[in-house]
Amino acid sequence: MPHLTLTLTGPFRAEFGGSPLSGLSRRAQGMLAYLASQPGMRAERGALADLLWSDRSDAQARASLRQELSVIRKTLRDSVQANRQFVWLADGAVTVRREKGDFLQGFDLASEGFEDWLRQERTQGRTKTDAGPQPKATDRATLAVLPFEELGAADTDMFADGVVEEVTGALSRSRDFDVIARQSAYALRGQAIAVPEASQILGADYLLEGSVRRAGDRVRVSVQLLRGTDGRVLWSERFDDRLDDLFDLQDRIAEQVAGQVSPSLRAAEIVRANQRRPGDRTAYELMLTAYPLFWSLRQDQNAQAGALLDKALERDPDYLPALALRAWVHAHQNTYMWASDPVFERARALDLATRAAEKVTDHVPTLVAIAGTFSQASPDKALAQSYLDRVLDIDPNNAWAWIRLGWIRQYTGDVTGALKAFDRAERLSPLDPFAHQITFGRAAAHYRWANDPTEGLEMIEEGLRRHPGVLWPWRMVAAANARLGRIDAARAATERLLDQLPHVTIRYLKACLPPTAVHFDDDYFKHLSIAGIPD
Repeated sequence: MPHLTLTLTGPFRAEFGGSPLSGLSRRAQGMLAYLASQPGMRAERGALADLLWSDRSDAQARASLRQELSVIRKTLRDSVQANRQFVWLADGAVTVRREKGDFLQGFDLASEGFEDWLRQERTQGRTKTDAGPQPKATDRATLAVLPFEELGAADTDMFADGVVEEVTGALSRSRDFDVIARQSAYALRGQAIAVPEASQILGADYLLEGSVRRAGDRVRVSVQLLRGTDGRVLWSERFDDRLDDLFDLQDRIAEQVAGQVSPSLRAAEIVRANQRRPGDRTAYELMLTAYPLFWSLRQDQNAQAGALLDKALERDPDYLPALALRAWVHAHQNTYMWASDPVFERARALDLATRAAEKVTDHVPTLVAIAGTFSQASPDKALAQSYLDRVLDIDPNNAWAWIRLGWIRQYTGDVTGALKAFDRAERLSPLDPFAHQITFGRAAAHYRWANDPTEGLEMIEEGLRRHPGVLWPWRMVAAANARLGRIDAARAATERLLDQLPHVTIRYLKACLPPTAVHFDDDYFKHLSIAGIPD
């Protein structure tokens, strides 16, 4: 584990009273005080992270440590110069000397400046790369949000900086990947650095760059997601808005960017994971390769997703994201009428979700999978709602959570609330792989709860044209036509469904469908019976 070393000459006061360093945070002061008290003023970086950020995950602690180091660099640069101290602060060591004269490492900030240190670090970074790739502390993706370019604005304008701060904060709440602290990315501001080199300096797999252009009250933000290894553009988008309330505008931009970057980065990680030999994939990579199979809503692919997640759990039995997603796969077996034993599938889904829920902290993808499972397999609506509330408290830009919230509201007849949730999900992630859930969720809200289901039926039929491989909406077509008295059309829909799923009966559906939906659905089953579904 790399060490952080502090060397001081002259008196050192841990309380920093009256010192130029008194402006540092309590954690930064604690870091310096701890180092000063250690033999040789040397400590492992991991030990520092554990000591000062024990309430955070390993990845968050490491990011916080990097952030504090960045703040210390700036504080030393700005406030220590007045005392003509010599400072060297890099990944390996911090050296502070009060006397002038020769020194083995470090430089005079007043004469050489902080940029020289950065230039030195870049050179050292290339040397390390030449020696071979450095191992990552985690196999999850890491993203850095670079400073956005402010086009046509004064150098003192801070609008773009505010946008970047909000975007960085919004993305960091995703928990689907690690986000480099904003201060670290700002160290590269104004530097003409190629994408692979910037990626290497920051230790980021992906970079987000952008520009801001304003004309009167109009604002245009252009954003690109880049692959760090070669600078390839993986996703780009342009967001147009109007300058009203400054903070509201920054929030809106951050919401849109975060909502679309997360699935785009996940898609890039899935491609990367699929390029590795199956036998070499980590638990995280196996889970990634399961995602496209999981959201396809096809029986054979759902089974393949379950098999991949089982392998992930063999590699790491305590890997909660895979455990929770495996629970959701079991829940899908019932909801989409694939289960040969609905009682087993529901019990297994609830068992795995409960096990994940007992250990989960603030990892959003895990919480979403737990909520999805409970919403489809548990009779307790409040249980699923509580996990969705946790997700949206942490990451209000999570499209999947809004989709599930829409379905829960639709189950109980809250049509207005359901449609608002589906609209929010689509606005956040318009090309989401779960878009069919938005399409059919809206349709269900219209056909089930309207006095006239005609509009909802038309929406279902349009959805089937857009997603022809999905079978389960044919039961909605059958029920809607039965409500309208179109018995021939209802029976034709039933034949279409039973041709692919011949085991479906009214009793089977009552055992399979989400219990919170079944509770409100006596008319639904009556119309399915009229449409020809056997008892």
